[in-house]
Amino acid sequence: MICLDSDVLVIHHHHKGDARYPTNSLFMQRSTELDRGTTIYNLYELCGILISSGKLAEGRSLFEEYVTSKDIEILYPKITLFSERRFWAVHNEEIMKRVERGMRVGDAAILWAAESNACEIFVTWNTKHFAGKTAINVQTPEEWLAEHSKD
Repeated sequence: MICLDSDVLVIHHHHKGDARYPTNSLFMQRSTELDRGTTIYNLYELCGILISSGKLAEGRSLFEEYVTSKDIEILYPKITLFSERRFWAVHNEEIMKRVERGMRVGDAAILWAAESNACEIFVTWNTKHFAGKTAINVQTPEEWLAEHSKD
């Protein structure tokens, strides 16, 4: 599965004037037929960016669109619920494991969800936030396109 980072989705939905938009758009088009997902944390981040820029209705609508989409799966961390205390113990441990790899909390939560869903590729424009901190192949949309170009 390909996991899409927030920045890829923000450019796709909100920053169409960004210089990376054409490459980002081509990546989104060419990866449509593949198993793709984004973490619940990425979705919150995407919607938060829209809402904080004054686009409340668009942010809410996009949230609903993604949670019901068949094109992009929403990825949640895998947690076994034994008790509230055990949930938080597992949650805290999993986040701390990734923070100890040099990650910020938000990126750590995103990576936890991606790793626990066995994602093979993590597509982001911010590779420095994730590269070398996970066994998942971290690529920009441009790198993914170069590797998966149709000859």
